[in-house]
Amino acid sequence: MRKRAKHSDAVMTGILVTKFKMGQIGVEDLELMAADESRAERCSAAKKVLGALRDGT
Repeated sequence: MRKRAKHSDAVMTGILVTKFKMGQIGVEDLELMAADESRAERCSAAKKVLGALRDGT
């Protein structure tokens, strides 16, 4: 993965975590984002957030 892509993915993950903590999105929204392969960056970030939620971290 290129450096720019890694940074962009990290930023998107941070945005999704913040929105989740603020109550702007829920688990259902994250699941829909993770299933949407058309936006690879958002899909990857949503999968990471869901994985962390399932692991309890």
